[in-house]
Amino acid sequence: MARRPRKRPSPKAASRRRSGSGGWRAALAVVLLVGGVTAVVLLSEHQRRQPLAVPVTERPVQVVREVAVRHGCPAEAVVAEEQEEPSGDLVVITVHAPRHLAVERFSLDLQAAVHNLGGRLEPRPLGERGGYGLARLEGTVGTSRWRVLVLSEPARTSGRTPGPATAPSPRPTPATSTEPPRLAVVLDDAGNSLEVCEQARALAPEVAVAVLPNTPLSTDVARCLASQGRELLLHLPMQPVTDDGGGPGPDAIEVGLSSSEIDSRLRRALARVPGARGVNNHMGSLATTDVTTMEALARALRETGLYFLDSRTSSDSVAEVVMRDAGIPALGRDVFLDVIGEPPAVRRSLGQAVELCKQHGRVVAIGHVHPATIRVLVAELPRLAPHVELVRPSALVRQPLER
Repeated sequence: MARRPRKRPSPKAASRRRSGSGGWRAALAVVLLVGGVTAVVLLSEHQRRQPLAVPVTERPVQVVREVAVRHGCPAEAVVAEEQEEPSGDLVVITVHAPRHLAVERFSLDLQAAVHNLGGRLEPRPLGERGGYGLARLEGTVGTSRWRVLVLSEPARTSGRTPGPATAPSPRPTPATSTEPPRLAVVLDDAGNSLEVCEQARALAPEVAVAVLPNTPLSTDVARCLASQGRELLLHLPMQPVTDDGGGPGPDAIEVGLSSSEIDSRLRRALARVPGARGVNNHMGSLATTDVTTMEALARALRETGLYFLDSRTSSDSVAEVVMRDAGIPALGRDVFLDVIGEPPAVRRSLGQAVELCKQHGRVVAIGHVHPATIRVLVAELPRLAPHVELVRPSALVRQPLER
């Protein structure tokens, strides 16, 4: 039987078949394209979130240093160290800020740079805001935890690696074989609560306390602390460069005041803190850098017989030198204990004070009447006895310059 000839498709049917085949191929191409783009995005995100391939300390300090240099900060003023904490290793980067550094802009630029690395830095509070501590940022990049401190203090150029709490050039005399290294500890900002009196009872009597004169409880707190046999200082409010920390309060020593007004403010403050043996500045990052203001304060102090402790809230302070030149017994702070008011940080700063004490023979450490600081001192100071002698700050007072 003869085969029937195949019917040729009509032109319209052939067109429909070709059209259907082309649509299928186009759809497949779109799917492949979308899948490829998605894969690239996911791979990029994965790589972005991977831990940094460079050493943990080297990478953070490199990033911070690059941003700091763009803001006019010398590269050598940015230093880093790794620290162990209960929550894991921490990279602490300290920026020793020059006077012209725009801290807020620097902080924002640094946060942006860290964000570009897939990390995050956030502002955190400081334990000391009298002009010494300018900024604190903390966060993570990959698996690395960062803490950035901006301090108004030049980096140390000799001895050991600069730490976040040490003064630029401590000037105590070297220790001798007949005189053990001596450490004085002063706790600032008492006067707002009577609770500090009870907390302080657990501290060695050599630990001195500085009492603010412009709070409702100033006099009561001073008398309570004096009854413990504790050395008191008048924590004299002074004008800071900025009032970001809430300002020094009323009756502060300010640049531009007359000598008679400075004398009056000092006398009113001393009347509120009976039994004070010395005076140190509360804030004062501006006032202590002004020679005229410090000379007027020195004249007012001359008749009181009190010593002056320069808290060194500014690296440009002239207070100690002016006081000694005017005949006032004076000394300066060497270490801040609680720029970061957390126990591990306070403990490290106390350790730095002890090491400096061994090197130079005498050190003044200043902290605040924060519960965390007091708890660390109660636990750690008794253990220092074999290494250093704890003394009252008056025992370390430098005598005036000879004329």
